[in-house]
Amino acid sequence: MSDEHILVLLSVLTSGLLVGTIFSVVAAGLSLIHGTILLPQAANGQVFLGAGLLFWLFGTEFDWPLWVSVPATFLIIAMIAFATEATILKRFYPLEDRNISYLIITLGIAQILSGVYTGTIGKISDTFQVTTPFPGFAMIEPVPIPNTRLVAFVLAAAVLGGLMAFLRLHRIGRALRAVFQNREAARLRGIDTLKIYRFAFLLGTMITTAGGILFALAFALDLTVGWTMSLITFSIMIVGGPGSVVGALCVGLVFGFTQAIVSVFADPTVSTFAYLLAMLAMLFIRPSGLFAK
Repeated sequence: MSDEHILVLLSVLTSGLLVGTIFSVVAAGLSLIHGTILLPQAANGQVFLGAGLLFWLFGTEFDWPLWVSVPATFLIIAMIAFATEATILKRFYPLEDRNISYLIITLGIAQILSGVYTGTIGKISDTFQVTTPFPGFAMIEPVPIPNTRLVAFVLAAAVLGGLMAFLRLHRIGRALRAVFQNREAARLRGIDTLKIYRFAFLLGTMITTAGGILFALAFALDLTVGWTMSLITFSIMIVGGPGSVVGALCVGLVFGFTQAIVSVFADPTVSTFAYLLAMLAMLFIRPSGLFAK
């Protein structure tokens, strides 16, 4: 194999690993919400985009330091999520067939958020590139990798690892798993399912926020990426299985590598939708999801 082919192969591997890991983080947030509450969060992509835009606004436009811009982004998204859950979402918890209601509501929220972004931050620019807080490159021979992307990958992997450890080892994490595995049995064991619903929504939204910040750190944003990410993460959740963080990780990596490989040999537009073919192929193998509970 020639040096040129090795360079292309390593570039595909590193790009696919980074993109797939960030996909997995955002999909894990969506999967946690849907698996626990039966809430198809159609606004997940717009939450992801909002987190990235706020991080860009604070860190680049306002020139705030990283240790201020990141907590500020989490705080604002958390306040919006708490208000949304307390005023809208919790009213539908008693309904058995709440999926359609939630889908319509979150689609409306997504459309509202999209309009807000276009009417406010969209007037500043069409694309948004965060000023890198980690300049320079790391050499993984023979491929130079920007330090910012390397940090984004490490943090994304840490988020996923921390989430999986929390769900398995912490008391509240085990209660979450009990609820999305069997709600009635969890209720009979004394678990307050309504509190778990609220916590799951807030935790899933914070995981999605982390994904938005990490994506903005590694790549440029535009106002269409929210809708694209919604489609990608719903696909990952369906194939991986709602409520499965391991499923989100495995399928997210498959999608990331698929997009990276196709982008080398085809038009970027084709690579954006290549993961859909991968999704169909995996659903043929297991229609209920590869890691369905």
